[in-house]
Amino acid sequence: MLFDLRPKESLKDLYDRVAEYRELSRLTGSGHWVAVLGKRMTGKTSLIKTFARENKGIYVNLLGARSFEDVSKRLLAGLGLKLDELTLNLKFLQIRWGRVLDEAFQFVKEKIIVLDEVQEISSPHFLKILKRVWDEYSGIRIVFSGSYIGVLRRLLEPSPASPLYGRKPATIVLKPFDHETSKNFLISGFQEYHQISFKGEEIEEAVERLNGYVGWLTYYGNFRCERRLPHDEALRETVREGSKIIQTELDHFLKNRRRELYVKVLRIVRAGARWSEIKRDLNINSKVLNDILKNLTSAMIVEGKEGYYWIEDPIMREAVKKLRP
Repeated sequence: MLFDLRPKESLKDLYDRVAEYRELSRLTGSGHWVAVLGKRMTGKTSLIKTFARENKGIYVNLLGARSFEDVSKRLLAGLGLKLDELTLNLKFLQIRWGRVLDEAFQFVKEKIIVLDEVQEISSPHFLKILKRVWDEYSGIRIVFSGSYIGVLRRLLEPSPASPLYGRKPATIVLKPFDHETSKNFLISGFQEYHQISFKGEEIEEAVERLNGYVGWLTYYGNFRCERRLPHDEALRETVREGSKIIQTELDHFLKNRRRELYVKVLRIVRAGARWSEIKRDLNINSKVLNDILKNLTSAMIVEGKEGYYWIEDPIMREAVKKLRP
């Protein structure tokens, strides 16, 4: 069902991503590793979960995994392995997770491994393991996905000192739906519920408000068809629920950063502002401002072009209004 809030896992429910799916199949079939990129709520997880399931691959969600140990444990679980199944001496209190993963990959052989939400992984040990997999296990193809380009850049643009230098993955970028595709998505979803009626102007307003982000369109459709809310209330609930989700993500992003300053920048660029306007309003050091804007654009929270910055996601704009300093 198109309006199911869970990530899609079958091709029949993967709306208008056939071209991206085929390209992912082509690249992995040619032995490439692939990074699937895109903003939040553009359908990355649905694409890669469907791809993993259709190809008998392994899907591992790394959201919140920051340490190498966290990554290792989740990968082992995804591979269906337990520590005591590996031929390791576990009498030592300190488990060598690099060795654990190295041995675990020997069990996998010809497999597609999908690693979702890799944006928080910065461990050099993890990169070294990936290099070893690339060099020694040619049958394993890895698909990465995430929204935070800043960290993914270690994979996409490895420096000469990086273990992954010369092993750059191919990229597939998911963009929000255009106006017509958004309309057709909602109409197709409504048609799965024969008892639900809808008006053309309601579809138009939902598309205008939600700006092609399939995740938010799905929320709206779910409120209309599953919870039977009228159009206006469904739209309000979509914005309200979506804002709560985004606020949680922003709180996570702002942890250990200069929160008050970041929030001020976000509120200024919410409706669009030039660099000079942000600088004038905040009266802060140019380097500090540039670093903040770089981090926000790398995280795909803010768009920037020729010195002009704005927030494209309508739900993100609403969330920023309610964000505490």
